[in-house]
Amino acid sequence: MMTATGSRLWQGGAARRPRERGFTLIEIIIVLAIVGLIMSMGVGALRSLARSDLRADATHLSGAMRFLFDRASTTGKTHRLVLDLEGGRYWAEVSDDKFFVPRDAESPEAARRREDNENHEDEERRVAEEKAAEAAARGSSTLASDSSYDPAKLEIGEFKPKRARFAAFKEMALKPVKLHKRVVLRSVYTPRLTEPVTAGRAYIYFYALGQTEPAIVELSDPSGEAIYSLVAHPITGRVRIYNQEVKPPQGGPVDDVGNAVAP
Repeated sequence: MMTATGSRLWQGGAARRPRERGFTLIEIIIVLAIVGLIMSMGVGALRSLARSDLRADATHLSGAMRFLFDRASTTGKTHRLVLDLEGGRYWAEVSDDKFFVPRDAESPEAARRREDNENHEDEERRVAEEKAAEAAARGSSTLASDSSYDPAKLEIGEFKPKRARFAAFKEMALKPVKLHKRVVLRSVYTPRLTEPVTAGRAYIYFYALGQTEPAIVELSDPSGEAIYSLVAHPITGRVRIYNQEVKPPQGGPVDDVGNAVAP
């Protein structure tokens, strides 16, 4: 049984204990507002950083295109810019051979098949040339050693124009470039194609006479909200950068800037 003195002591101790309470609705709203503000600031900073990388890559790519235009004009050699859309990188190649543009526009799939076949033929030709060089080095040339050689047995096949062979561009001013992680090589369009290339590799050619083919290269962020379009002028080699999507002309003739003209 608790005495009166003990009861007063217990009541006094209970009075001195701190009163426990939870967060009020206003406090919770304030905390949520602060968290939301911090998150929005972080997202805005990431978007700003992505746009900064996008602008830098667009500027560097336009400079590379202009450099190849000038380089082809001064050296008299055909250059091309190789754009690897899936790998997010690009590099330059050069050829001492004459390059002929296909007469009719091709779909990206047809162009890819043709290029694969040509690469296969180039590999076979390279192997045959290496074997012929080895045979000549051993002094076993048929024309030189076989006095019974019959020219009538020489097979004459269908004439095929020599395909231009492109080799890696070793100019230190333009090394292979890898785009930033937050930059996507979205598409590449040239009049040689019926539609833009969105996968695989695309090529932009720069000719020895100081001309290039009209081209539209699109870069974007991963979400596709920010888009930069690089439009190459075929006569001057100038590359203009637009902060928006520039759609290629579809159907009908166009001028050297890409604007539709009356037939």
